[in-house]
Amino acid sequence: MLLSIASAKGSPGATTAAHVLAAIWPRDVRLAELDPAGSDLMYRLRAQSGQPVDSSRGLVSLAAAVRRESATSLEDHLTVVDGGLEVLIGLARPDQAAAIGSGWSAVAQSLRGTVDVIADVGRLTPGAPSLAVALASDRLLLVARPGVDHYGHLRERLRWILEETAHRAERPELGVLLVVPWKERHEADALSRLLHSGGLDVPVVGVLAHDDDAADSLAGRRPRPLGRTLLVRSARNLAAGLTGVGGQR
Repeated sequence: MLLSIASAKGSPGATTAAHVLAAIWPRDVRLAELDPAGSDLMYRLRAQSGQPVDSSRGLVSLAAAVRRESATSLEDHLTVVDGGLEVLIGLARPDQAAAIGSGWSAVAQSLRGTVDVIADVGRLTPGAPSLAVALASDRLLLVARPGVDHYGHLRERLRWILEETAHRAERPELGVLLVVPWKERHEADALSRLLHSGGLDVPVVGVLAHDDDAADSLAGRRPRPLGRTLLVRSARNLAAGLTGVGGQR
């Protein structure tokens, strides 16, 4: 399964959502950082050796390789980071996104295989370079935060994606992931009703706890065990719903 995670506007937590889901995913998985705005994980993560990750090995090297040979192995461009997760490191500079050009479609095909891939595709707008990957995914989740403005942008972005994919033989299964303080998780029901009342048959697939301390720990900014945090516990429940494997209360 190729699962893409995107934002409609701003920074609602797509990178954190993709990272934590990949870290606890109940099946073999790779994390692909495809945000055209540039890499965050390059600075947050360390290789298993403890050294900084090699920015020349990742999306840029994969895009160059698939331009030469479409059957390029994804494994040759992954970095195993501290903790054992296999990661396709993203762009060092945003101008590299345009340089990949039509290669984004070939990158999308290289991500589809026997192992699940969770891809952070960044903000989706018309002409966004990573749109080719998002629309080639099996599932595409838009991350949202609560609020009238957030919901307004979410609805318009969903309508646009539905229009873009209406005549495609294959299109991603759309869903919404709500990032909200855990005590306000009932907001997912209100969002579901709002989408339905607006004629959008797109499910809210789950809630990820808005937990700044755990997000900082995941990003390596502070030492803190993550296993019992609301961020990880909510991610496990979300992953169980998406895969049908495991889960916890």
